[in-house]
Amino acid sequence: MRRPEVQPVGDDGKRLIVGRDIVLTGEIKACDRLVIEGRVEASLSNIRAVEIAPSGRLKGAAQVDTADIAGSYEGDLTVQQKLHIRATGRVHGQIRYGSIEIERGGRIGG
Repeated sequence: MRRPEVQPVGDDGKRLIVGRDIVLTGEIKACDRLVIEGRVEASLSNIRAVEIAPSGRLKGAAQVDTADIAGSYEGDLTVQQKLHIRATGRVHGQIRYGSIEIERGGRIGG
C-alpha cells in the first residue's frame, strides 16, 4: 500500500478543531485558529481566532484576538479586536472587546 505524500503544514499548522462529540478540559495556548463544535472547559491564551459553532460550548477564561460565537460561551472573555455574536450565539460573563457585532437573536449578559 502506498503512503500518501505529506503536505507542508503552512498556515494551518496551529489550528485546533474540537469535534461535535468531544469534551476537552485544561489549557489551550498558542493557537492561530480554534474551532469548537463540542464542549470545552479551559483557559485560552495567545489565541488569534476562536469560532464556536452552534453545537459548541466553551466555559472558562479566554484572551483572544477575534471571536465568532454561534454557540455558547460562559466565563471571562477578552477579545482584543472584534467579537461577533451570531443569531444563535449566547455569551454570559465578564466580557471585554475592541468592537462588537450582535446579530438579531444573539444574546449577551454579564
